[in-house]
Amino acid sequence: MASPYLGAPVDQWASITRQLVQQHPLTPALIHDAAMISWNRLWNTWVGDREVGFPLAHIDPPATVIGYMFEKLFAKELATRMPNSWRGGAGSEKDLHCIFDEALSVEMKASGQLGYKIYGNRSYGQTLENADAAKKDKSGFYITVNFVGQTLTLLRFGWIDASDWQAQRAASGQMSGLSDEVYAYKLEPIPGEYILHGPVQLVKNVGDAAAESLNAVGIYTIGQLIHAQGLPVSLQRHQIRARELYQGLY
Repeated sequence: MASPYLGAPVDQWASITRQLVQQHPLTPALIHDAAMISWNRLWNTWVGDREVGFPLAHIDPPATVIGYMFEKLFAKELATRMPNSWRGGAGSEKDLHCIFDEALSVEMKASGQLGYKIYGNRSYGQTLENADAAKKDKSGFYITVNFVGQTLTLLRFGWIDASDWQAQRAASGQMSGLSDEVYAYKLEPIPGEYILHGPVQLVKNVGDAAAESLNAVGIYTIGQLIHAQGLPVSLQRHQIRARELYQGLY
């Protein structure tokens, strides 16, 4: 699949991404709505039966399990709403398969690590000698999902090229990541109040010590930090930064 960014300088990436998102049938509002419903369903899931079982929320599943289950629920939600347009992918298809135009299919990538980055397998950052060996075309539309525990912290929609994935330099590294330019210009954040439920550590420059001080005065989330009254002077700079970063959400 030819990249829509081919030959374009970085300063044109944002406008290309904006056009791609605007022309795609999955609107940011639809993605947001389906994600909220699917996330709620996920954490209301019951494992086992009523005689011998427990709510998923009562255990601590690995982040990979949560990401996989969320992807399946999200795909099911789309298929229920638009059965002639979308279904979950199978085999070499993308995670969200567009029935009427495969080029519009979407891959989903989730990360349960604290932060707003996402990661792929090491193979994402390696050039394949034989393109037929690839399970999926790693270029195309992506929905990225960040979460911490049971809190959804950021959804983004855009395009990632296979060449954007950078493998870890160490031979033993199993992950690949994306550059700051890709995050800034090729993935558009999907706004919503849900972002304000993220932990304060997601605010830039709020490290462990600052988070501990904020927690000590009853502030655990971004929203609580933004709306706090009478913060100690030493913590007010974090509130100012949070209000700058998340303006429009409160």
